Amino acid sequence: MKPIDLTRYAPPGTNIEEEVKRLGVSLAGAACCAVLIYGVSLRASYESLFDRIGGELVLQSDAIMLPFDAVLGRGLWFFYLVALCALASAIPHHVSYYTGGSKSIYLMRRLPQRWEWLRRDITLPIAEAVACLLAAQLLKLLFLGVYYWITPAQCLP
Repeated sequence: MKPIDLTRYAPPGTNIEEEVKRLGVSLAGAACCAVLIYGVSLRASYESLFDRIGGELVLQSDAIMLPFDAVLGRGLWFFYLVALCALASAIPHHVSYYTGGSKSIYLMRRLPQRWEWLRRDITLPIAEAVACLLAAQLLKLLFLGVYYWITPAQCLP
């Protein structure tokens, strides 16, 4: 399978490898924060289902687990923040045409494809934002699976 040539979707002189590396580090950081926030919240909610009697944990008879959305809380907000930052990276892409020795804005305005300039400005930021949102949804599905696996059946809301 032939890899996609991303240089066609970026302004001239853009370091694609650096952008991909930056996105990967940002997604990893957002995932770590989300796992930490969700794990702490899930553990607190799970422990509230039990009473400690004589050193043993006993499930309360009327215990109900918090709904999944309440347990998840704001754990995925870091992904949304990374997606917004990815969209904001279109600004430096646009500014890059006006800076540097080549001033590639003059070349871009003379191209026969009218929207080539705009396509090179926004394609990578939009793809990065979509990747962030997709990663957030996949992690949410994983969290939902853990929620149902951990919660006793009689305690589900």
